[in-house]
Amino acid sequence: MPINTKGSRHPILKYKPDTLFLEEGIEEYSLTQEILSRLPDVPRQGFQDISTITEQIISSQYDVFGAGKNSLALSRFKGSFLKKCPGISPGMVCCNYYIVSLSKNCIYDCSYCFLQDFLDNNPIQVAYVNIEDLLSELEEVFTQYPDRNFRVGTGELTDSLAIDNIVPYTNHLIPFFNQQSNAVLELKTKSDQISNLLNHSDPTNIIVSWSLNPQTISELEEKGTPSLTQRLEAARACLDKGYRIGFHFDPIILIPGWEAAYKQLVDILCDTLPIDKVEWVSLGSFRYRPNLKSKIINRHPNTHLFNSEHFPGKDGKFRYFRPLRNQAYKTIRGYLTSRSKELSIYLCMETNEIWEDVTGKTPRSDKKLDQFFDL
Repeated sequence: MPINTKGSRHPILKYKPDTLFLEEGIEEYSLTQEILSRLPDVPRQGFQDISTITEQIISSQYDVFGAGKNSLALSRFKGSFLKKCPGISPGMVCCNYYIVSLSKNCIYDCSYCFLQDFLDNNPIQVAYVNIEDLLSELEEVFTQYPDRNFRVGTGELTDSLAIDNIVPYTNHLIPFFNQQSNAVLELKTKSDQISNLLNHSDPTNIIVSWSLNPQTISELEEKGTPSLTQRLEAARACLDKGYRIGFHFDPIILIPGWEAAYKQLVDILCDTLPIDKVEWVSLGSFRYRPNLKSKIINRHPNTHLFNSEHFPGKDGKFRYFRPLRNQAYKTIRGYLTSRSKELSIYLCMETNEIWEDVTGKTPRSDKKLDQFFDL
């Protein structure tokens, strides 16, 4: 398969919702007013119970998940924002990652996205506007556990930056995290929407991390996303501004010729950015729960995700056969270490056995990762 490093065959999304749905009572929040000021000409509709909107979408659309991306509901989050990463599974090494639920659904349409199954009955894109409640909760937790290091992310149920120009969470989160002594914020993204980030002068406690795949794979499986070049340009701008940066090669997809494709990806990354300035690179293979496969095939009939066989693991998720995963991790890790011996590389959602096979050690052997890993 030819390797392409130029632009994407899919148009990059510049998001503007067709309709804004406003939960009753949320106009009092300052973030609501910020969002409304950015979307003055978008039709608005109030609601008391979001299930009525969801039922409307489900009853009228064939592609329910895709249709949910076209609207934006502003709501108040009820409950605890801060949670341990839901990816924790039996037998898997945990990187002690915490998530906050600020938003759900994503404007991009990656074929492998687990949200296609996870949000099957709640497909509408939602942004929670009671960010003051979030910051109060985080302040209380960080103060209660001063000796614990918290790595907190916002990119579990959405892309952290894809609509930051419309819903400017980072304008609130960055100043808050920069005041913390025991917490860092990780913004996981495929986006190049970094204009708000560049307005902050001291982003010491912020790590911006980009999901990367070879451009060939991105064109096939990551519809609507910025190209590899655009993501790396955004990373360069953030690095120049003082942000810490990281990268996630996740999911690794084993297409024919994957070795050359990922070699070129590593070379482009290391030739574009000073690799010694990168906080970490994570490696994770394509994995999925059984219900997701049929949804991927229905929504993305031209996908290459299932060209190889997959087998269920201890956590019930399907993955490439263990020898294939070992080979992929060792190969790509070798490409990275050949460019930097000091680079911190970790495996995402893998067993201790895979860690030992690939690296000859467990995360406790890496000082930079030790502060976050919980074994």
